[in-house]
Amino acid sequence: MPACAIVWDYDGTLVDSRHRNLSVNRSIMEGLTGRSWKDFEALHSVEDYDAAVARCTNWRDFYQREFGLREDMLESAGRMWTRCHLTDETPVEPFAGVPETLQALAHLPHGIVSQNSRQIIQATLDPLGLGDRFEHVIGYEQVAPGRQKPAPDGLLECLERMTALGPGAAFYVGDHPTDAMCVAQARQEMIARGLEIDVWSIAVLYGGETVEGWPEAPDFLARTPEDIVGIVSRESHCQQPVRGLESAAQDSGETP
Repeated sequence: MPACAIVWDYDGTLVDSRHRNLSVNRSIMEGLTGRSWKDFEALHSVEDYDAAVARCTNWRDFYQREFGLREDMLESAGRMWTRCHLTDETPVEPFAGVPETLQALAHLPHGIVSQNSRQIIQATLDPLGLGDRFEHVIGYEQVAPGRQKPAPDGLLECLERMTALGPGAAFYVGDHPTDAMCVAQARQEMIARGLEIDVWSIAVLYGGETVEGWPEAPDFLARTPEDIVGIVSRESHCQQPVRGLESAAQDSGETP
């Protein structure tokens, strides 16, 4: 089945934004709680921050579980997130090989579905010369609070805009367990609706992630951005692709 679209997560997939995200969250917690960021274990280091993010399903869960924010504080946190990001000068760079991968796959439409803000994504990618590579960007603002990833709403909306959900193979590239879970739910929705579009999950490992313990196994693993080109090209020419982490590990050389 020919490839029809590639959708990307943003943080940890297209760009390494961990240091800025840590800096921004330190500012948010001090502003919202009146406490020092040092009071929160998740903000002690990039490593602690990464571990906390991995424990949570989405940004709302992250703020409630790691910082004890009440439900009525989450919207304020979201507004502060955007404001602080747009003024924070901590560098954010694309992962090595990502611009070249986007160029190699430029014949396909690309989109972004992220739990970051659409405004932040555009403001970061445009100066890097990457903003115009993406036809559609779905941020957390475009998805109902109770339907953030792993719910498939954002991914389905992006694919509908890009492909009208016509026949073909689409790929969602991400670095978090919720990305693979999102694909699984989107797949179920498409089957239930009798659609002929298929969607595959590619888990990226080049940011230091691991898929060990993921509740939903990704279809493919990419140790480098260049691996994504090979996966998309190869699977686009397979009549009956084989899903599963074992084949993904074999493709990337990674042992699950």
